[in-house]
Amino acid sequence: MNGRLLVVVCAVSLLMAIPAAAMPQYDDWSEGTFLSAVNTTEFEFANAISKDGLRFYFQRGDATVGGENIWVTHRASIDEPWGAPVQLSSNVNSSSNDRAAFESQDGHWLYFASDRAGGRGGFDLMASWRAHVHDESAWGPAVNADDLGAPLNTAGFDSGPTLFEDDATGTTQMYFVSNPTGPQGGADVYRTIRNEDGSFQSPVRVTELSTTFNEGRPYIRHDGLEIFFNSNRPGGVASSADIWSSIRAATTDPWSPPQVISGGVNTAAGEITPVLSWDGMTLLFASNRTGNAGDIFYATRARSRGTP
Repeated sequence: MNGRLLVVVCAVSLLMAIPAAAMPQYDDWSEGTFLSAVNTTEFEFANAISKDGLRFYFQRGDATVGGENIWVTHRASIDEPWGAPVQLSSNVNSSSNDRAAFESQDGHWLYFASDRAGGRGGFDLMASWRAHVHDESAWGPAVNADDLGAPLNTAGFDSGPTLFEDDATGTTQMYFVSNPTGPQGGADVYRTIRNEDGSFQSPVRVTELSTTFNEGRPYIRHDGLEIFFNSNRPGGVASSADIWSSIRAATTDPWSPPQVISGGVNTAAGEITPVLSWDGMTLLFASNRTGNAGDIFYATRARSRGTP
């Protein structure tokens, strides 16, 4: 065996031998910190954070109409505080409930859920597109996701969309929760693939993440190897809901058995709607630990070992 071939064989063998050790490892989550920039006497639930970390979407209750609207707050850099939130325009929000927004990695698409009139069920997945990715007023009129040629919505409950771009398979995948035959209670986690024309393939239930209990708002790390969601399944801290997580070594692998996340996030009050920053180090979520129906908190973690 010549020297060059020997080097190649040794390098391949080394790469095959270390995938588990190379997976990022993290310390426990810190205690949750009250996000004063967005919280009010109304309830607020976390929705999504942009890839660059400069836009944070959340939903806020509106007592005047008895519903929910989607808001966004900005910051100039990830080291600066969040600014005053603004409500998205009527192209996105309606007089009904609008929630669980997610901005695509390229910033052009906003996916969310709504129970507005004309839908397929109680809550449907919706989509809005904009050409200018730094202009919140540029979101176009929202359409039902099924109108894009996407067979996503059911006669029941569909919500909580989150996307990731899978470099291993060259696909863009969406995870969301659905109860095809009923309301929000009893929802499971589903996965679908987005086609090049913006439509989606038929969703598939993610059995390793779903139970007979209620799963809510999945949020996947940008590399597709870690996922967070809330659930009221047994084994948690609160009877209402806790935030759980699952990992996998490759995006083609099944998810590991979900575990209640460690650290200071989950409390007896209940926690829902996890949102993970692009670098995987900050988790935003909602909790009623303050006595309000919902306030937004954030927690951080540090990398303990693994690849940078």
